[in-house]
Amino acid sequence: MSKIKSNNKNMKTLDQVLELQEIMARLAVRDHLPTEPSTPFPRFAPEPSPEQKGMGWLRELPDCRDFSIHTNIEEVSANRRSRGVKRSIRDMANQMGILKDPQLPSSVNLAAWFPPVEDQGALGSCTANAGVGILEYFERKAFGTHLDASRLFLYKATRNLLNWTGDTGAYLRTTMEALTVFGVCPERYWPYRINNFDTEPLAFCYSFAQNYQSISYFRHDAQGVTPEALLQSIKTWLAAGVPAMFGFTCYSSIDQSNADGKIPYPVQGETIVGGHAVVAAGYDDTVTIVNRNNGYTTTGALLIRNSWGTGWGNKGYGWIPYEYVLRQLAVDWWSLLKAEWIDTGEFEI
Repeated sequence: MSKIKSNNKNMKTLDQVLELQEIMARLAVRDHLPTEPSTPFPRFAPEPSPEQKGMGWLRELPDCRDFSIHTNIEEVSANRRSRGVKRSIRDMANQMGILKDPQLPSSVNLAAWFPPVEDQGALGSCTANAGVGILEYFERKAFGTHLDASRLFLYKATRNLLNWTGDTGAYLRTTMEALTVFGVCPERYWPYRINNFDTEPLAFCYSFAQNYQSISYFRHDAQGVTPEALLQSIKTWLAAGVPAMFGFTCYSSIDQSNADGKIPYPVQGETIVGGHAVVAAGYDDTVTIVNRNNGYTTTGALLIRNSWGTGWGNKGYGWIPYEYVLRQLAVDWWSLLKAEWIDTGEFEI
């Protein structure tokens, strides 16, 4: 978990958030973790890690006000429409063929349109790394242009919206809001220097907001969506070329993924080590992942773009089992859309 360096005003609230996050994660898997009933459950310690990995995702429950594929343009606030939101997610989904119940391929891989994976270091900025990664992906795929966006700027702007200081981590919903309200400046104007994580960016950096105000963001796991329907939604949008970012609970077995990027489904006896946000960049129905603690094997996984540098997994990419979605250990699913991107015709099934 990201280390919290907070003032007294925020400390109590943040401690409560983190405590609730851990309780929710434990309850979510209490009845689903695979076990070996013949022996008492050992406490599995993390494997030695060569360096500290930053995390920072804070879990947040769905809200009835979250935009989803079912939100009509009439329901979009006048403020959002005045900032250039032209069509509802539903209208864009129709244009892309999302709603025609297509036959999905057994695998999808969008990694070719992402820039090289970056490293968040020990900072709890995974949500900003995920948000910037998706934005850069769309600019490359839709227009063939490379945008090196400032992760540190987005992390600070997100915490400004929350009135938080310190390396607190953040919510994905607020990260999306910061992206559409403040935008994000190029990396060269606000470089990723960890010691400056709480420094207020220059006013000039905020002038880039107008380039991103017409972006819409929507939630896949809105209220009432079943885990099975959620997985289908994620795969359908990926097949249309639309990635998503999400958060998941990390268990001690995650260090088994250092070499090949395959994150195993946790077993009894493991400990929770934090919450982390990444980007779903594809899927494969045939990928198998084995938890070396007891041999538990899953089939079918989502391709993830991590923010732990190219030395982790396969050049920074890895796999997380579908079970994480179906057992609600991977939640808080968000995607970005912009009418100008969709109109290029690069995104459709």
